[in-house]
Amino acid sequence: MYTPKHFNLPDLSHARLMIQEHPLSTLMLIDPTHGLSATPVPMIWGAPTDPADGEGWWLEGHLARANPHIAAMMSPELGEVLVQFNGPGAYISPSHYDTPLSVPTWNYLTLQVHGRVQIIDEEHAKDALLKRLIATQEPDYAAQWRGLPEDFQRKMLGAIVGFRVPVERWTMKAKISQNRSAVERERILAHQEHHGSLEEQILARWVRELAPR
Repeated sequence: MYTPKHFNLPDLSHARLMIQEHPLSTLMLIDPTHGLSATPVPMIWGAPTDPADGEGWWLEGHLARANPHIAAMMSPELGEVLVQFNGPGAYISPSHYDTPLSVPTWNYLTLQVHGRVQIIDEEHAKDALLKRLIATQEPDYAAQWRGLPEDFQRKMLGAIVGFRVPVERWTMKAKISQNRSAVERERILAHQEHHGSLEEQILARWVRELAPR
């Protein structure tokens, strides 16, 4: 991903917040049979709680067993995968700039993560994975899941394959008019906060959060 230095966002806390707020990722891989492929899949991030387990972090999620990506992910020929999370984005009108010699652009936040897939297909491990996913989206549902008939739980678990992607490298890009003057940036923010769509307001909140203090 082309990321000029002033658009790079290297703070890991921002990457993790992006995943929490925009968990529906796009998983991209080179399928040994079908070539370049992509599928949407919600993911969460995790990290060791014990320092003895290292300092790395990972993404994890699951797909339907019938999804052709599962065969690709289990293939010994599969190399690195790319996972992309797209945050808020918005059209930026040149009317916000000081000079008429300006053109429109698009501001956005995006995160790309690279790693190699580890399959999670043992029943207890998948159940634990589901509970971690539930805890991030709807903690109250955990009790209902545990109360479902055991044979139904087993059937549901059998229909999915979990996976983990230990992160080898990642890049987060925040293109938020850093190349414009402070006055122009403030004008853009004022428009987004008071007249913009929900997407623009979310982007403006990120911009305020990322502003130097």
